[in-house]
Amino acid sequence: ECLHLSSPTTNAARGYPPRDVENTMDAHILEQHEIFELLPTHGKVVTLDADLPMKHALAALASHGATCLPVWDSALQRFVDVFSCTDLVDIVLFAHRALAGAGAPPAAGAAAGDAQTALERCHLRDLHGLKRPRPAGFLMASVDDSMLHGALMLKQHALECLPIGDSACSSSLLHLLLPEQLLAFLATLPELRTSHGPLLEEPVGKALLPLCRQPQTVRRDASLLEALGLLSAERLHALPVLDASGALFDVLSSRDVRQLASNPATDLAIPLEEALRSLPPKDSRVQTCAISDTVATAITRLADPEAAQLVCLNDAGAVCAVVTASAVLAALLPSSPPHHG
Repeated sequence: ECLHLSSPTTNAARGYPPRDVENTMDAHILEQHEIFELLPTHGKVVTLDADLPMKHALAALASHGATCLPVWDSALQRFVDVFSCTDLVDIVLFAHRALAGAGAPPAAGAAAGDAQTALERCHLRDLHGLKRPRPAGFLMASVDDSMLHGALMLKQHALECLPIGDSACSSSLLHLLLPEQLLAFLATLPELRTSHGPLLEEPVGKALLPLCRQPQTVRRDASLLEALGLLSAERLHALPVLDASGALFDVLSSRDVRQLASNPATDLAIPLEEALRSLPPKDSRVQTCAISDTVATAITRLADPEAAQLVCLNDAGAVCAVVTASAVLAALLPSSPPHHG
C-alpha cells in the first residue's frame, strides 16, 4: 500500500530560507549496509489470503500489532497486495456506506451491530474496489539489496512498508520493512553523527516541515465518522484532535482504527472524544516535538516503536505538522542513487 502525499509546502511559505539540497545524508552510509542486517533474529511474516473475510484480516492486524500484512492470491500463486491500517480506515467507511445503499451517503445513525456485520461481509479482495493510489505491481526488495536501495524505494514510491524477500521476485517473504525500522537503524550509526552533524542539528521547522503536509485537524466534539472520513479522504497517517481553544487534545491514527474496528459496539456516529476514551492512554499514543527541536531529537523519538508519528507544535503550542519517519527519511536521503564513476 502506498501513501501519496500532496506537494510539500515550501520553506519560504513557512518562513524559512530555501533548504540546501546538498545537505542530505551521504548515500554511501546506507550503501555499505545490506537490508539483511535489518531482519530480526527471530520473526515471522503473517500472510493473508486474498479470499480471507475482513473480520479475520482485522483480527490478524490487531493480534499481531501489525500495521501492514501481505496478501497472497492462491489462484495466481503470488503476492498481490499489502493490507494496512490505512486500508482499514477505508474498509470501515466502505462497510458503513454499504448500509445506506450503493452510492448513498453514510447513514450517521446506523447501528453499530449492523456496521460490524457489513464489515465482516467484506473480503480482502474488496481492497481492489477502493481505488487506492498505489504503484503498479507488487513492489519488493531483496535481502541482498543495499539499505540505500530499500530506503529510496520507500521514499520514491511513498510506501508504508517494503516487502523483503530472498530475491526481488520471490514468492517467499522474509520481512516487511517499515520506515521507522530503517530510521531506528540510522540512529545507531556513529558515522551519521560524526559526518552529518550540521544536518542533524537543524531545527525540525527548517529541515522537516517543508516535507510535511499542511496539518489537517479535527475538533474533539466531531463524530468518529467525520474523523475517519478525513483520514481517508486526505490519506493521513494521523489526525490531531483539538479542544475548544484549539490546543492539542489527542491524536487519532490509522493504527487506532484496529482497536475501534474490532469492537462490535463501536458506532461511527459517536463523538470522537468518546471513541478516544476506548483507546490506550493518550500519554502512550500522543508524541510531540517543537519546531525548535533538532532533527536528531526527532530521529530519536521516532526510532521508538511506540511513536508512530510526532505532532509538531509551534512556539505558541499550535499544531503545525505531523512528522513521520517517512518525512525524516525524505529529509536525509538523496533524491536518486549515487553515481559511480
